[in-house]
Amino acid sequence: MPELTQSSASCSPSRRLSVVAALALLLAFATLSACVGRAQPLEPLVVGWERVFRLEWEVAHRGGQPVVRSSLTNDSPYTVMRVQLLVEALDANGAVVAQEITWATADMMTPSTRASFEVRAPAAASTYRVRVFAFDGAGGGE
Repeated sequence: MPELTQSSASCSPSRRLSVVAALALLLAFATLSACVGRAQPLEPLVVGWERVFRLEWEVAHRGGQPVVRSSLTNDSPYTVMRVQLLVEALDANGAVVAQEITWATADMMTPSTRASFEVRAPAAASTYRVRVFAFDGAGGGE
């Protein structure tokens, strides 16, 4: 039986570093996979958006695919801009199954301005919900 010497029984420093790096990468991937699997649904960034906007929407079909058509009215006395909408597909129990953020068609909305948009539904679903996700104030009322 061959005799093991210290130099043949131990790993070189570069080999140990490679093994440690591989284990760290594997751990990082496993952690990321676990976090992605438990993602929470998005919620609007602006609480109380309902006091600023009136949002009306309906589901239609285009080319056999569901689309959400909506109109958004700025009911506030302020000019707003960069309005983003959160379109959500809901299951029969009201749980979110898919979400998509889209821009409203108007970049700047003065008071009483109405903007319309149409977006492909994020997934086929029992029902849908549309909410204002975020917007910026442009200042000054009229």
